[in-house]
Amino acid sequence: MPPRLRPQSTLASTLSVKVKRVPLLRRAFHDAKAEFVTLSATGSITTQKIDVFMGDPHGTYVIFSKNIGFAIKSTIARQTGVCLSSDPEKMALTFYHTSRHFAHAAIPYPRIIIERDFPRQKAGDTSTATL
Repeated sequence: MPPRLRPQSTLASTLSVKVKRVPLLRRAFHDAKAEFVTLSATGSITTQKIDVFMGDPHGTYVIFSKNIGFAIKSTIARQTGVCLSSDPEKMALTFYHTSRHFAHAAIPYPRIIIERDFPRQKAGDTSTATL
């Protein structure tokens, strides 16, 4: 029987196939603590310790609870009047290298303060970030 008519399983066993394996790209996740600082309903500053995952020292990401992300988005939308319906999944933030915190450019609170600095994107004190 010609090879094209054989069942696939026997055909596969007779052919030598070389597969080049692609290395898996992985991100490191290191446990860390951060501070979530926001304004209470009475206008006083409240601080809450939160658990986060951070990358290696050359990495530039922080992962935290969705509840904290929703709280940040809703507070920023309420204080600035920004409509979240245009892209509810993303919100522009700024990372301040000197004080090591993320905040919206227009308002100082809410903010996430982390333990270490990130690599700088440019010579200034701030870098763009996305929530």
